[in-house]
Amino acid sequence: MSDELGKEDYHQIIRTYFTAFSTKDFTPVKFSPNIEFLSPISGNTMKGTEDVKNFVQGVSARVEKVEIMDTTVDFPTASGVWQMTTTKGVVYTLNNFFRLDAEGLLYIWPMFDPKAVMNDPPGLLAWLTGKNY
Repeated sequence: MSDELGKEDYHQIIRTYFTAFSTKDFTPVKFSPNIEFLSPISGNTMKGTEDVKNFVQGVSARVEKVEIMDTTVDFPTASGVWQMTTTKGVVYTLNNFFRLDAEGLLYIWPMFDPKAVMNDPPGLLAWLTGKNY
C-alpha cells in the first residue's frame, strides 16, 4: 500500500470528517470504498460507505458545534482529538483512531473521554442512538 496522498491531505480529510458533524454534509468526506466504523457503544463494525454515512449522518443531526483540537498522521494510521457540542449543550470529547489508504478513511474507531459519559450514561446512549433524545 503506497501513501499516494500527502500528509497534509490526510490531515484535511480528517478535519473534513470532523467538520461534517456540524455541517451535516458528509459528501466531501473521503471514505475508502472499504470503510469500516467500529461502533463506540455496541462494538459492532459497520462496513461500507452507505452504512457508515447513514450512522454518522444520524448522529450529526444531534450535533450543534465541532471543535477540532488536534490531528496526527503517521500513514497508514492517524488520530484526532475533537469535541462535539450536542443540540442539548452537552460537550463530548473524543479521540478517533483512523486507518488510512490511498483513497481516504479506511477505518474509524471513536473513543469518548469518560468524564462526560459518566455524568449521564443514559444521555450518551440517547444521543448516539437518537432514541428518547
